[in-house]
Amino acid sequence: MRNGYEMWLDFDKKKEKFIGLHFLYSYFCLKGGQSLFFEYSGGVVFKVSIFGFDGSEIEYPKVVHHLQTAKPCQVSLYDGGWSFVSYVSLARKAADAVVVPQLFVDRVGDLVPDKLELVVSSGQQLVAHFKRKECKISGLASLCNMLRFRYLNQFHILHFNYVLGNRFNVTAFDDSMTETPIYPKPYEHGETKMGNSTSFEILVQPFHMLRYCHGVDVSVDFRDVRDWWNKLDYITAYIGNRCWTLQVRKRANWKRTTIHDGWIEFRNDLDLAVGDVCVFHWRNDTIRNFDVCVLKAVCNV
Repeated sequence: MRNGYEMWLDFDKKKEKFIGLHFLYSYFCLKGGQSLFFEYSGGVVFKVSIFGFDGSEIEYPKVVHHLQTAKPCQVSLYDGGWSFVSYVSLARKAADAVVVPQLFVDRVGDLVPDKLELVVSSGQQLVAHFKRKECKISGLASLCNMLRFRYLNQFHILHFNYVLGNRFNVTAFDDSMTETPIYPKPYEHGETKMGNSTSFEILVQPFHMLRYCHGVDVSVDFRDVRDWWNKLDYITAYIGNRCWTLQVRKRANWKRTTIHDGWIEFRNDLDLAVGDVCVFHWRNDTIRNFDVCVLKAVCNV
């Protein structure tokens, strides 16, 4: 254990079970709903972490096994980081974000920056964002992309280990509670990620240029992109080192998607004109961040 607690267990190969955990349950006052995380370290050694009801790693008590002579160790963020787990299989069809337990945020949230680097078992590095007010990590659509999953709940559990700076190590578990290697799955020739498109376009119309614009429709032709957004959501558009936040809404039984707040500022900053085409393409494979290219109409060049 991280606090220095050590004990020997028997392993029943036929039943595939560890035997003799009653002391561990007793010393750490474990209850139903808490989780044990076993990490194999070679030989006969497993490192074990404990997660509470909310998925946050617990505050370990200063205890050791009664057969030990050593004293308890001080559990430190600087030695092994600090972790939480997300039971994504129990969640609704989330495609891009997980909730961070409040206890984890209270413990180390002040150290976690807004922009994150997620490192998976294959060594792949993904860009994500910590939404402090919402207690969420977003940008996980690229994790789905790697395994060609449409939703995060096709995993059973995601384990996030914060190791200071902006880095989280991420491991995934299947419904047998065994770690699932995360390696990019190649796409067949002509096949694109998550459907038929990773971009959408807006042709600037005269009514988009009004002083009070009542919304800019995202065409149904781009449903493969827009269907990832919530009923009320926000996307970020980037050009170079500039960025804009645009509010998107879904109406009429979710069949109509429009851009609202932020459009006028975006339009004015880019000096858009009728006939121009704005192409929004997924940035770093995230469903709410887009690199934008403006194709000027011939008459506007």
